Amino acid sequence: MIIPSFTEVDIRAGATSQSFSRGKDYYDNGAVLEIARRGALITAEVEGSDYAPYAITIQLDAAGAIDDAMCSCPYDYSGYCKHIVAVLLALLHGDTVEEHADLETLIDGLTEAQLRQIILTVGGEQAGFADAIERAIILLRRTAPDVAGAPDAPLPPIDVAAIRRELRRALRSAAATGGGGGRSYYYDEYDDMAIDAAALLAPGLDVAEALLVRGDPTGALTVLAGLIEEWGESLADLEEWIVEANEDAFAEAASDVDALFAECLLSLPLTEAERATWQERLDDWAGDAMRLAVSEIALETGWEYPPLVAAMQGNITEQGAWEGEPPDGSDLLAQARLRILARQGRDAEYLNLAQAEGELLLYVTRLIELGEIARAVDEAIAYLAMPSEVLATARLLDARGHHAEALQVAAPGLDLTYPYYLEDLARWLAPRALAQGDDALALRAAEIAFRQSHRLDDYQAAERIAGTSWDAVKRGLLDDLRQAGSYTEVDIYLYEHMLVEAMQSVDRHGDYSADLERVIEAVRGNDPDWCIGHCKRRAERIMNGGDAKRYEDAAAWLRRARTLYAEHDRLAEWQPYLAGLLETHQRKYKLVPLLKALRQ
Repeated sequence: MIIPSFTEVDIRAGATSQSFSRGKDYYDNGAVLEIARRGALITAEVEGSDYAPYAITIQLDAAGAIDDAMCSCPYDYSGYCKHIVAVLLALLHGDTVEEHADLETLIDGLTEAQLRQIILTVGGEQAGFADAIERAIILLRRTAPDVAGAPDAPLPPIDVAAIRRELRRALRSAAATGGGGGRSYYYDEYDDMAIDAAALLAPGLDVAEALLVRGDPTGALTVLAGLIEEWGESLADLEEWIVEANEDAFAEAASDVDALFAECLLSLPLTEAERATWQERLDDWAGDAMRLAVSEIALETGWEYPPLVAAMQGNITEQGAWEGEPPDGSDLLAQARLRILARQGRDAEYLNLAQAEGELLLYVTRLIELGEIARAVDEAIAYLAMPSEVLATARLLDARGHHAEALQVAAPGLDLTYPYYLEDLARWLAPRALAQGDDALALRAAEIAFRQSHRLDDYQAAERIAGTSWDAVKRGLLDDLRQAGSYTEVDIYLYEHMLVEAMQSVDRHGDYSADLERVIEAVRGNDPDWCIGHCKRRAERIMNGGDAKRYEDAAAWLRRARTLYAEHDRLAEWQPYLAGLLETHQRKYKLVPLLKALRQ
C-alpha cells in the first residue's frame, strides 16, 4: 500500500493562504464526509454550499506525494481548492479511510471470459462506459510497440455518433450545474465560474489525436468534424447568458481543436478541390460553431508557401517562416508542423523550422534526442530565456544520464530575470549541485529558491546545505523574508522560535485561523493577552455578524479564551466578560445556550 508522505508544508505550498485557511475550517468542522482509497487513488466527499457534496479525487505518486488533485467544484484559481485542502488534512491527521483493493488486484486471476463478462455487464448498466472503453482501446493501440514486420492491427470503427452524444451530455450537464458537480441552491464564491470546456472536448480530442498518430488523419478529421458540429448545435440549445458568461473558456477550448485540426490537414496531401471543400466547411463552422483560424492558415499555406520552404532549408530571417508579420496562432501552426516533421523523421527541416519560428525549447529538445549534446548545451545557454525552458532541458539531460551537462545548462538559468518557475529551477538544481560537489552552486540555488517562495522547506534546505556558514546565510534570508511580507513567514518564524515576529505577522496579515491557532499554541505561556485578544475578536466578529451557522465556531474561540484565562489564574476576568456577551446577544436564541455552557 502507498502511504501518504506529504506534510502540512506541502499542502500550504499547493494552496493559497485563503484556501488553506478555509479548508482547515472545513476539516475542523467535520465537512469531510468519507474517504476511500484504492491503491494510489483516493476519493472523498466534502460538504459544500451545493445540495450535493463535492467529489474529490487525489492521486498519489509511488513515494506517497501528491501527484494530482481534483474537485468537482468550479474553483478555477491558483492551487488546491478548500475542499481538497480539507481532505488532505484529514489524510494527514490519520482520519478513517475505507480501504479498497486496487484495480490490478481486483482483476488478478480472472479469466478472459470473466473479464469479458464484467465489461459487457458494466457496459450495459452505465451510460458512457462503452465510449470510454472504445477510447481506451484506441489509446492503447496508439502506444503499443510495433512488432517488426507485422502489419498494424486494424483500429475499430469510430462511432462518431457516440462521441457526439457524450459531448452533448457533458455540455448540458455542465451548463445545468454552473460548471460544477451539482446544482447550486446556495450562494458560493464559485458561482458563475467558467465551464471547463476543454475538459468536455478532451475525450473526443484524445480519440482524434490517437488516430492521427496512428497514421489516420482522415479518420481524425472525421472525429473532429463531428465534435465541432455537435459543439455548435449544443451551444445553440443553451441559454444565451450561459454562452456569454463562458466565452473565454469556449475560445480557449476552440484553440485546442483548431491546433489539432490544422495538424490533420497538414498531414494529408490535399488537392486544390479538397482544400476548397474544407475551406467551405471552416467558413460554415465559423458562423455556427467555432472559428478555426489556424486551420484556415494551414489550408492557405500548406507546405508550398515560399517563406516556409526557405526556412526549412535553413534560410532563416527575422520573419521566420512568413513574408511579413506572423499571424495570430503562428506558434500553434509551427508546433503542428514540427510534430509532423518529427513523425516523418525529417530532422534537418525540423531543426531549421524550430529555429526560424522561435520554438527554441523544441529545438534544443530535438538536439538532445538526436544525441547532439554539446550543441544542445551551447544553444540552451545562449537562447533559452525562460526558467521553465531551462528546467525542462536540464531535466531531460539529467534523465538521459548527462548529469554534468544538466548542471551546466541549469546554473546560468538562475540569472534569468523572468521570475516564473525560477524557484522550481533553483529547487531542482540545489540537491543535484550538492551531489556533484558544487557546494557554492547548491547554496546559491537554495537561497534563490527560498527568496522566490519563502517556504519553510526551502529555508530548511538552505540550512542543510549552508552548514557552518548558516548564521550568515540565515541573516540574509530573514532580512529578505521581512521585506517580502509573505503569508508563509509565520512558518519560518515559528521554526526559528521568533515568537514576536510570528505574532506581528498574524497582526499584519489578519488572523486566518490556521496561522492564528499555531501562534497561540507557541506563545500562550508568554503572552496570554495577545492570545486572548485574538480569540475574543474572532468570536465577536462571528457573533456580531449574526451568522447562526457559525455560532459553534464562535463558541470554540471563546472556549480557547476561557482556557487561557484559567491557565494564568485570571478567571475572575472571564466571568464579567461572558456576562457582557450574554447581555449583548440575549435575543440570539441559538447562541445563548452556547454562551451559557461556557460558564462552567
